Amino acid sequence: MLLAIIILIFALALLAIGVNAIQQHKQRAELERRQQIYRYRNILDETEDLIILASDFPLGKALLHVLRCRARDALKLLVAVQPTVTDLQVRLEEYEQAVNSFDPNDKALLVENFTIPEQDKQIVFMLQGLKKIRRSLRAEHSRNRVDSQTFHEEDRRIEKTLLRISAESLIRRGEAAYLTGMIGSARQYLEKAYRTLNDVGFTDEYIVTKQAYIKEKLEEITASLRAANAKDAKKRNEKSAIDELFEPKKKW
Repeated sequence: MLLAIIILIFALALLAIGVNAIQQHKQRAELERRQQIYRYRNILDETEDLIILASDFPLGKALLHVLRCRARDALKLLVAVQPTVTDLQVRLEEYEQAVNSFDPNDKALLVENFTIPEQDKQIVFMLQGLKKIRRSLRAEHSRNRVDSQTFHEEDRRIEKTLLRISAESLIRRGEAAYLTGMIGSARQYLEKAYRTLNDVGFTDEYIVTKQAYIKEKLEEITASLRAANAKDAKKRNEKSAIDELFEPKKKW
């Protein structure tokens, strides 16, 4: 009888351990599933934000295709861990259609006429967004999801757009400073803009045109400073002559 009781207690203990192990396994599996959902959802949300952002820049449609493929892949992973969510399946089908409709021979840009905003906050936002797009492009290329030719073409377009935003922003500041009489600040902004254009590892029509424009502006500033210095020197000489004229005569 005692032996039977001991065996029963031992069996119940084993059962409790087994049930507890199963519960812990289910909890770990559910936690892992939630972590996957969170990770895939973040990738999807970030990529969709980049798709919207990229549509405002003179970038190629191939880049948009790369981002759509990234969003589609994130949706596939989400559908795998949330197969009962019909909304995800619908969105996945929409991305599949967009990806399949891509024409690799279409070399048109997403935006032909690109306007740089006036506000500094908007400019900073654009620069940060472009850098995020560039990081995503490079990440996809490192995973062999983008061919080298497409990668180099789109990376160069991003670089040119970043350069254009930075240079135009500095030139605007220089021009504004010049109009308000802050000649020294104007020269610093324009010289920095020229260095920004000069430091890149390539040249094109935009760079050549802007460098010529900046040189012309710097020459105007130099001429303006020379004129101002000459005017000040003339005033000092005239003042010295007047002071000397009215200086008390010395008695010998």
